[in-house]
Parts: sequence; structure tokens; C-alpha cells
Amino acid sequence: MAEACAHAVATGLAAVTFTDHADLTTLVVSDAAAEYIRAIGGQVTGGIYRPPALDADAYLDSVAKCQSEFAGRLEIAAGVELGDPHQHPDAAAAVSSRFEFIVGSVHSLRRPAGFADAADCYVGKPAAEVVTEYLAEVTALAESSADFTVLAHVNYAARYWPADQGRYRNADFEGQYRVALRALARSGRAMEINTSGWLPLDSSLLTWWREEGGQAVSFGSDAHDPFTIGHEFASAAALAQAAGFGPGGHGHGLWVRQ
Repeated sequence: MAEACAHAVATGLAAVTFTDHADLTTLVVSDAAAEYIRAIGGQVTGGIYRPPALDADAYLDSVAKCQSEFAGRLEIAAGVELGDPHQHPDAAAAVSSRFEFIVGSVHSLRRPAGFADAADCYVGKPAAEVVTEYLAEVTALAESSADFTVLAHVNYAARYWPADQGRYRNADFEGQYRVALRALARSGRAMEINTSGWLPLDSSLLTWWREEGGQAVSFGSDAHDPFTIGHEFASAAALAQAAGFGPGGHGHGLWVRQ
């Protein structure tokens, strides 16, 4: 975390909010997914992955140490990303009570044998059906009473669109995106511009968000290493401004409608 803060300072960021994962869903995983999970230190038993509980005490202690070390150079806040909180209301509420900034996300979809990560759902199923199913789940999250302020990576499933299924286009799912974004706007929450790896939110999604009543956007680099914090934020800011959003002074990188 200290390395990430140092990189943020070096790249000119004035503030960061860490949103470590609190994944709540037990997953049925493919062999390829199991290999990846084990490579990053996770445990898979019998094709089942049970995410470890977030150690909130240790996490908040690390944030406090960084706040002290970087005082006067970087504003640092502690948040959390709740995975599928609408599926686990009690567990999600127990975690969210510890944090001031909460991101909600959909990572998994229901399958006959249990839940599977959306990235693991393309085998044996048309890619368009997976994206459609994912956006329906996003709508369910947006319509739920789960405690979160910002929706993360609305196009998470689209990141994993198979190369052999042709070219992915947001426009092919405009109706489904609009339904999800309309529900999110009605809930009063913000939408994240997630810049991880590639800039997934092109101007069409931001335009639909505004047209469906969206009032605010938040910037997230989804950094899982110290060196990608703030990745592509300049590009994301340009997209947001072009869509009519600007700095709102509400903290945590939230920009509001101009």
C-alpha cells in the first residue's frame, strides 16, 4: 500500500481511496480459473473457491499508517468493494459498517451447480447471452437495498468476451445497458469509470448514463499492483467532461452533472 501511495504522489494524484475486495460469493470454478486463483495465492478445493474474509482491522491499520506517512502529500481514504452484496445482505452489511466509501459490484452469475464468475460463464453459452444475463444481475443489484455508493465496472462481463465470438460492441446491448443504468440512476448512486487494462467506458455508455438520469461518475483504476493507480485517468476525465460531468467537490473522485 505504501508503494501505491508513493506512485500516486509521483504521478501527481492529490488523493486516493483504497477499495480492497470483500468478495462474498463461493464460486464453482473452471480448471483455468483454479490455476489463476492458485497462482495469486488462493485456495481451490474440489473445483470450489471460497474467498477469504477481508481482514478489516489489518487493512484499516495499513491505511492509517499510510495516512501518517504521506500526510501533507496525499489524501488517503479507506473504502471497500463489496462483491455481489445483494446476494449476501447480512455479510455485506457487517463489512460495509466499517468503511466510509463503498463500491458495489457484480462478479458472478448463477449456474446449476452454484455461482460462477462471469468470466467463467462463456463456455458452452453464446457470449451475447452472458452479457445480457450479467446486465440483468447489475439491474438487480441497483434495485436492491445493498449499502453502496458507486457501481463498479458495469461492463465486467464484456471484458472477457471470447475472441471467437466476433467483435464486442456496447451498441449491441444498448437496451440492456440502459435498463441497468436507469435503475442505478433512480437509486441515486454513481457509476464508476473503470480504467483497468483498457478504457471500457466509451462515450456511448457515459451518454446513456446521462440520458437515463445519472448524476455522478467516479474514477477507478482497479489497480491490483502499486503502479497502475490512476491509469488512464486523463482519458477518463476527458470522456466524462465530454459527456457533461465535471468536478463536484464531493470527495472520492466523484464528478457530478454540469
